[in-house]
Amino acid sequence: QVTILISSFPTLFFEMFASISPVASRTCVSFTASKGIVGRRNNSRPTQAITCAGFGMRTGVVSRGNASPRSSTRLRVAKHPLVDDLPPQLISNVPGTWAYDTMSRRIREDILSRVFQENDFNPKQLAELQALDKELQSAGSSELRHIQDDGGPDIETWKTIMAQYVDTNSNWLDTPWLTAEFYFYRRIIEAIGYFENKVDPFQDQKDLGLTSARTPIEALTAQLQTVVPTFGDMDDKQMADTLELFVLTALWGNRMDLSLWPAGGERSRKEDAFGDALKAGEAALLASDVLTVVEELMAARAAGGKRMDIIVDNAGFELLCDLCLADVLVSSGAASTVVLQLKGHPTFVSDALAKDVLATADFVSSLDPSSSPAGARWREHIESGKWQLPEGFYWAQPNPMWDMPEEVTEDLKKSSMVFMKGDANYRRLLGDCEWPLTKPFSEVAGYFPAPLCALRTLKAELGCGMSEESVERASSSDAEWLTNGRWGVVQFFKP
Repeated sequence: QVTILISSFPTLFFEMFASISPVASRTCVSFTASKGIVGRRNNSRPTQAITCAGFGMRTGVVSRGNASPRSSTRLRVAKHPLVDDLPPQLISNVPGTWAYDTMSRRIREDILSRVFQENDFNPKQLAELQALDKELQSAGSSELRHIQDDGGPDIETWKTIMAQYVDTNSNWLDTPWLTAEFYFYRRIIEAIGYFENKVDPFQDQKDLGLTSARTPIEALTAQLQTVVPTFGDMDDKQMADTLELFVLTALWGNRMDLSLWPAGGERSRKEDAFGDALKAGEAALLASDVLTVVEELMAARAAGGKRMDIIVDNAGFELLCDLCLADVLVSSGAASTVVLQLKGHPTFVSDALAKDVLATADFVSSLDPSSSPAGARWREHIESGKWQLPEGFYWAQPNPMWDMPEEVTEDLKKSSMVFMKGDANYRRLLGDCEWPLTKPFSEVAGYFPAPLCALRTLKAELGCGMSEESVERASSSDAEWLTNGRWGVVQFFKP
């Protein structure tokens, strides 16, 4: 049995949410490690034992003690348009790292076991999932194969992605981490015949992500309701402060990622979880361009509103925070339209689809009268076209974002601001490469086709755009600072 510790952060604008009670400064959650896949639905919920390496300060690559990766099977990575010599990608074959723990244990013991337990599968689906489970039992020797033709429109793309690894008989651990992780979720989609039945294997977790967070959702949406009607009476300072607050709320909502912290455990997403998120302050921000972002939003508002995009990450409370930001952007006049870029199929447990946006709006509409008008207004945004909900398979694939399809690039060029949410999206932005942590964000992400605001809480052993002082501050006080989600960045780039 192990413990995950969730720490609170210094207060930031917390007094603006005075209706939410302060929480304990430190809360423990105990989980019992699953022994594997044992059947279908029951009331027990397997979870994980977290093992992460310690990290010292680095301005170059991650410190892993004496551990070094075995030979990588990475043969080809699309050329970065600004950098000739790419750093290596993260590989999952280094014991003691978060990548190794994820691919050698966590995806099977925690995530795949839940897929079995929380769904009623037919014999064919069970057999396919059991075959996947058998591969993962020996991830270091099981060779990868192509995705079978399951009717998905993305089959040819996945053939291209996997060709170099299948052709070289690569296994789960020696394949770049991001590729193997996305591939794992696509194998689940194949196994259950998703494109025939459209059954979301993670629906139970998504539902719990809303129902177990009812109290903080009510608190946040009630506060939203006190803000939106007053936009017409706000001066510029009040408007800027409000925009900053909801940008930061969208950032810290990411700390409630279901794939890291499954819903329905001993600690639900209630007042304490929401309090943790909102209390994320300047001390926990390792890079912050939030004031520049707010200036851009204020300029867009002065110009009469422009299209803005949110590349969405997780459903549940995080999506709720994103929708609050989208509401503020439209209702304040900063955005004429908000395009929510959503996944083309379920992935990473909680990643949001269009149906999850609709379900969240409906859930808020069902709350008490202090909150429900927000949900009704969100439905109006959708019906009027002020919010658009396109789903794209590109967002559920591991390609570096500098290898973006032309149609995606051309679409994003129409946006005046793209908010990129979450760790997996950020890893793709960096190509899952081990850039020096102090390398300027603009030099790594400067290829992006539109003004970009990356909102990320750190949950993987990579990053960029942080000062040496920030890296020292985090690494000296927190041995797991790169992976535990307690630290964040707000990074901006404008072409």
